[in-house]
Amino acid sequence: MSARPSLASTLQRTLLPKLLAALFIISLLICFAVVYFAQQQVSSNQQHHVENLRADIDFSIRDTLLLLESIAGNDLVVNSFIDIEQRDNYLPLFFRTLRLSRATDASLALFDFAGEEVISKNWHGQLPDGLAALWQPATLEEGKRFWRIHENGIIVAVPVYIGSSVEGALVLYVRDIGQLINPRENSATQLIVSGTNEILYSTAPQTFAPHTSFTLAEYSHWTRYARQWQGLTLYSLSPFTQAYEAVLWLIPVLLISIIATILVSLHAVNRAAGLTATTLQTLYESILASMQQKSAARSLAPTDEPAELADIREAFDNLTVNLLTITLSNRQFANVIDSLEELLVVLNNEGHVVISNHRYERAAAHYGLDAQELQRIASFLNDTGTTLDATYTDAAAPRQITVKWTLLPFISDNKEVIGSVLVGNDVSQQRDLESRNRLMTHAMESATVAIAIADTTRSTMPIVYINNYFSQLSGFSSKEALGQPANLLIGENTDSATLRTIYDKVKAGESLDETLLLYKKTGHVFYARLVMTPVRSDTKVTHYVVFFQDVTEQEKTREYLEDARHRAEESARLKSSFLASMSHEVRTPLHGISGTLQLLDETALDDKQRRYLNLSLQSMHNLQHIVDDILDFSKIEAGQLNIERAPFNLRLLLETIFEQYQTNCDQKGIELTISLNLGETSIVIGDAVRLRQILGNLLSNAVKFTQSGCVEVSIALRHHNQKWRLEGCVKDTGIGIAPEKVSRIFEVFTQEDDTTTRRFGGTGLGLAITRQLCQLCGGDIQVTSRKGEGSSFSFTIQLGKAPKDLPHPTLAAHSPTAISKVKNYTAARILLVEDNEINQLIARENLNGHKVLTAINGKEAISALMQMKITFDVILMDCHMPEMDGFEATRRIRQGEAGERYLNVPIVALTANAMKGDREACEAAGMNDYISKPFTATDLQTVISRWANANKT
Repeated sequence: MSARPSLASTLQRTLLPKLLAALFIISLLICFAVVYFAQQQVSSNQQHHVENLRADIDFSIRDTLLLLESIAGNDLVVNSFIDIEQRDNYLPLFFRTLRLSRATDASLALFDFAGEEVISKNWHGQLPDGLAALWQPATLEEGKRFWRIHENGIIVAVPVYIGSSVEGALVLYVRDIGQLINPRENSATQLIVSGTNEILYSTAPQTFAPHTSFTLAEYSHWTRYARQWQGLTLYSLSPFTQAYEAVLWLIPVLLISIIATILVSLHAVNRAAGLTATTLQTLYESILASMQQKSAARSLAPTDEPAELADIREAFDNLTVNLLTITLSNRQFANVIDSLEELLVVLNNEGHVVISNHRYERAAAHYGLDAQELQRIASFLNDTGTTLDATYTDAAAPRQITVKWTLLPFISDNKEVIGSVLVGNDVSQQRDLESRNRLMTHAMESATVAIAIADTTRSTMPIVYINNYFSQLSGFSSKEALGQPANLLIGENTDSATLRTIYDKVKAGESLDETLLLYKKTGHVFYARLVMTPVRSDTKVTHYVVFFQDVTEQEKTREYLEDARHRAEESARLKSSFLASMSHEVRTPLHGISGTLQLLDETALDDKQRRYLNLSLQSMHNLQHIVDDILDFSKIEAGQLNIERAPFNLRLLLETIFEQYQTNCDQKGIELTISLNLGETSIVIGDAVRLRQILGNLLSNAVKFTQSGCVEVSIALRHHNQKWRLEGCVKDTGIGIAPEKVSRIFEVFTQEDDTTTRRFGGTGLGLAITRQLCQLCGGDIQVTSRKGEGSSFSFTIQLGKAPKDLPHPTLAAHSPTAISKVKNYTAARILLVEDNEINQLIARENLNGHKVLTAINGKEAISALMQMKITFDVILMDCHMPEMDGFEATRRIRQGEAGERYLNVPIVALTANAMKGDREACEAAGMNDYISKPFTATDLQTVISRWANANKT
C-alpha cells in the first residue's frame, strides 16, 4: 500500500492546476452533455428494468425446479410407484396440502414412466393441448429437468427417480406468468409479449391489460427498450415527458451549480482531499471488520488508483458477494422450511427459539406451544433418545391434534453443538386411521361369521385376508389360505350354474347373495350362504369382501320341506283321484236306486206300496244329500271347488228358492217372512249355484230345527269397493244352540249334540260347507243363538257388477223352476253308450217314446254308428267304460271315424264323476253337454229335447 500515493496528495497535485480549465470546458459542454447522458440513463434504466424482469423469471423458475426436485425425491412420491395402497391412502392428502409457488391457480400432476397420470391437483381442463406432452421427451426419456414459457402459461417438469431409473415425472403448470414474478417499484412499465403480440404480463394492467393485443407503432412517442428471450419479447416503456421529467429541470440548476463550483472549488479542494481520505479509510476499516472472509472474483483496478479507493473497492467487492450469497441462501432456506408440513423449531443451548417455520407458529398460536413446552419436550427427548407423541387441544375450536416430536442436534460450522432442532409431525389422522384399522381388524377377527377378502385386480383373485372363524369353518389356516385362488372351497359337486352367476356379477362389480355347496379342507361338504360386497377405489372394483354363513342345517330343512311338499302334492293328487273314483262308484249305484224308484213310481201301486215308495224316495233323497255334502267338503279340502263368475238374475233366483221352502214351511205350519232390499238391481256377476247352496243350507236347517213359530229371511244388496256385497240373515224360532256350543257349530262333523243327529239327521257338514263357500265367495258367516229360543245366521258374499248392456239371463236349465215335465216332444233316435245294465234299463225306461239303441263301450258305439243305416239324433255317452271309454270314443267320432254325418252329432256325457275338471274334460273331448248321476227322467228328457231339436234345425 505504501507504493501508492495517497488520495490527498493526488488530488492536490492534479486537480488544482487543471480545475479552472476543466470547469470552463465543462460549463460549455454541460448543457449538451446533460441531455445526452439523460438519454443514456433513461435507456440504461429501461434496460435494467428488462434485465430485472428476466432475472425475476429465471430466479422463480430455478426456485420452482429446486422445490419440485425436493418433492420428487420425497418418500411418499417415490413409494407411490411401488406401494399402490400407500398411493391411494396418503398421496392424495400429501398433494392437497402442497403449496409450490405464489400462483393461486397452479396445476400439479404426477405421471408414471408411460406418461399416464397417477394423481393430480387442479390439472384437468387447465393444460392447453400445445403443452400436454411437450415435457415428456426431455423428462421421461432423457431424465432432464424441463421448463418452457408459452403464451398460454409456463410448464415445469422434473423426473422422479427410483435408483437410477426414471419412473415418472412431477409436472407443474401455471397459467398466468405474472403470478411467478415478484412485483417491483419501477418508474417505467414492463411488458411480456408473445410471438403473436399478446400481452402476457404487465406492470400497468390499467393501461396494458393482460391477454390483449400489443401494437408497438401506437407508442412511437414513448421511450422503450425491447429484448427477445425464450421466444417472447420483454419491453420497458415510458412516456417521453415522464422519462425525462427528472432531468430537464437540471439544466438551469447545473449551470448555476457550475458557476458556484468554480467559486468554491478553489477553497474546497485542499479541504476535501484531507477529509475524503480520512472518511474513506474509516469506512474501509468498518466494513472490513463487519464482514467474513470469503473468496470471490475481483474487479480490475486502474493502474493509478489511490490506495484508499482500492481498499474500499476490494471491501465492497467482498461485501457484495457475501451479501448476495447470504440473501439468496436465506431466501431459499426460508421458503423450504415454510413449505414443510412438519413443525420445525431451532433452539439454542439456552432454550431460546432461534428459527421456526410458519406451521409451528400457527400451531403455537392455537395449541399453546410456548418456550416452556418446547424445553420440556427437548429435555425428554434428549434424556430418552426416543420420539414423543403429544396431544394438544385447541380450546377455541375445540379440536385435538397429535404431534410426533423428534430431536436433532444443531451443529455449527466448527462441528460444535450449539442447540437443538425439534421436528414435529402431525400424526392425528394417521393415529385415527391406525385406531380404526385396529378396531375393524378386531371386529372381523371376533366375528362369528366367516369373512374372506379377495383381490379382484389379479386374474386368479387371490385371497388376501381371512378371519379366525373362516379357519374354524373351512379348516384352512391363514397361512394355507392366503394367496390361494378364490375358488379354494369349490368342489366337483358345486353347482356350476350358480358359479357362473357369481362370476358374471363379480365381473360386473355387483353385490350378490347366493347359497352354494362348498368343501372343507377335510373334504366334507357344507352349504354356505355367500354375501359378496365389492370394494371400490374411485370407481374401480379392487376387492370383494365375502361373508360365509354355514346354512347346512337350514338347507337340509329346506330339502326336507321340499320333499314334504312333493309328498303332500302327491297325496293331494291321490286324494283327488280317490274322490273322483269314489264319486263315480257312489253315484252309480245311487243312480240305479234312484232311477228304479222313479220307474216304480210310474207303475200302479196300492196305498201301502205308495207309502213304502215315498219312504224309499225320501231316504234316497237324504242319502244323496249326505253324499253331496261329503263330496263337496272333500272338493273344498282338496282345493278343487271353483267359484264361477257368470251373470245371473239374482231376484229370480231368490224367488225360486223362497218358493221351494214356502211349501216346506206350509207343511210344518211355520210362517216364512221374506224381506228383500235389492233396489233396481236384478243382474249380478257370481256363482248362482253356490249362492243357492248357501241359502238352501241355512233355510233347510231353519225349517228342520223349527217346530213352531216362524222363519225370517232378510236380503240386502250394498255397494262395496266397486262391487256388490250381498248381506243375508236367516232367523228362526227353533231349538237354538247352547252358548258353549256356538263357537264349534261351524266345525266339521259337528252338531249341537248327539241327539240332534238321531232326532233330525244330517252329517254335521252343512254349516262347515256353508262357511267355506261364503269365504270362497269373498265373505263370511256368523251366528247368534240362545238355547230354546232360536238362532240367527248372518252371511255376506261378494258379487260383481254386471255391464249395463248385458242381456238378462234366466236360470240354468237344471234349476228347479226350469225343470218340468217335458210332455210335448218329438221322438228322437238315440244311441245310449252305457256298460251298466241297470243304468241301461233306467235310461231306456226314462226315454220311453224315443228310439233307443244301446252299446256297452265306445268301440261298439263307433261300430254301430258306421254300420247302422239310420242316423242318430243324439248320443248319450258314459265316460268310464271298458275297452274304450267315452272320452276316446268322442274324440274318434269328432275325427270322422264314424263317418262325416256324425262329425257334429250332439254328444251328451252321462257320468257319475262330479270332481274339478270333469266338465272341462268332457268339453275338451268334444262333448256338447253334461249330466251328472243320479239324474231324473225330467233332466234326461229336457236335455234330449234341447239337443234333438237343435240337431234337426
